[in-house]
Amino acid sequence: MRLTWIPFGFDYRPALAGLALAVAFVLGSVSPSFAQATTPPQQPAAAAQQVPAKPALAFQNDAGLIILYIKADKTVDFEDLMNKLKEGLLKMDAPEAKQQAASLKLFKNPNVQGGIAVYVMFADPVVKNIEYWFLPILYKAYPADGQALLQKWTDSKAATPAPTIFDLALVMKMQ
Repeated sequence: MRLTWIPFGFDYRPALAGLALAVAFVLGSVSPSFAQATTPPQQPAAAAQQVPAKPALAFQNDAGLIILYIKADKTVDFEDLMNKLKEGLLKMDAPEAKQQAASLKLFKNPNVQGGIAVYVMFADPVVKNIEYWFLPILYKAYPADGQALLQKWTDSKAATPAPTIFDLALVMKMQ
């Protein structure tokens, strides 16, 4: 007699993905604070010039990883946002923006499951203590288009799960 807690026909991939997310959450690496994107807080012009806004997402270690879950039918809109991010970073005068653009890479899992496309934004090496959440960068690069950019993001993101953020510290190089 065979005893098992796994029902016949069980697909291991969702269980493994769930286990990986659970382990990451337990280890404290996951930050779901970006589940609901909001418009940036409105500050008086004088106050905004005196005190720089604290980044919504700044990496402190060697590399950064953001996993984004996008509706499968909205991938073109999301990739349009990422193209705007690329253009916005390159047109900024700050040398940090150029370094940030050089370090960022966007990957897509070609297998869409459950109507959700998974994108991975990877920064290596990171520019420490600067904004990496793409909405504030887009708002800065395209101030007149803020509401439209927010709407495109809101329409594109999958309701669940929230973006997953990893601030990664280098342990070892293999070469």
